[in-house]
Amino acid sequence: MDVEEMKERLRSWSENAAILVRERADRYTAVAATTFGQLGRELNKVTGYGEIESLKRQVAEQETRIRIAREAARTAKQELEKAVHERAKSQREVNDLLSRKSSWSDDDVGRFTGLVRQDHLYEQAEARAKAKAVYTEDEVDREFTELMRVILHRYHEEQIWSDKIRSASTYGSLTVIGLNLLIFMLAIMIVEPWKRRRLAQTFEKKVEEMSAETIMAFEEKSGDLTAQLKEQQRVVSQLVEAVNRSLQPVAALQAGEVPLETHISLPPSVESNPSRIPQLNAELVWTVATSATVAGVLGWIAGSWFGS
Repeated sequence: MDVEEMKERLRSWSENAAILVRERADRYTAVAATTFGQLGRELNKVTGYGEIESLKRQVAEQETRIRIAREAARTAKQELEKAVHERAKSQREVNDLLSRKSSWSDDDVGRFTGLVRQDHLYEQAEARAKAKAVYTEDEVDREFTELMRVILHRYHEEQIWSDKIRSASTYGSLTVIGLNLLIFMLAIMIVEPWKRRRLAQTFEKKVEEMSAETIMAFEEKSGDLTAQLKEQQRVVSQLVEAVNRSLQPVAALQAGEVPLETHISLPPSVESNPSRIPQLNAELVWTVATSATVAGVLGWIAGSWFGS
């Protein structure tokens, strides 16, 4: 029961919500239509189209009047035809009685008197119907003439309004063209130089940033290279010192300050033939050793630099 009651409440709430939304939508639609109608009327007043609207209503009213006048003329014509038919019928009866006047009875005399009186009434009715038909025909002509006058007036006013709107549209188009030219000139004279200046500033700033980054990277690399060169110079110095230390016994041997056997043990063939011992040139040996050492160090430096 609770579920059914809940379903019923939900259904009633949804229906009420739908009705409320529909009512609000109808109310908003009516308000919007009224607002747009008022706006249209105000716009017609501003542009001068209100008089044309009035002439349209006059044309519609005049068409209604001419339709009524034509109906009246048609009715009057039918009444005239009926009156003419009745009078012709009465005249035929009178002529019938007159053709046998010699044989009239008392009833024929009374009937003749009544027919003459009725014929007089028919003649008056025919005259009135004829006058009414003529009047209604004239009324139709007058209403038609008035309709043509109102239509011509409306056409004339619409032409004036159209010329006015065309002139306003022409001047508006010229104004828009002038504004476009002014905006174009301002864009060329002000906006474009400003954009170019901003672009140049942005480009310069970007170049400066890239230059700063390049300088920082170069300084960092140069610092690393300087540190590596210092380290390699230290290593080269150590190597040169080691070479110098290694060459000191050779120089001492050449000068004869140190016995040969204390530094170098010669093979038995050389000891047996001392003349085979070449005369060592200490300067030449030092130059060759130094060149080999420097070449090896430079190769190691180049390999480490290009490898990094």
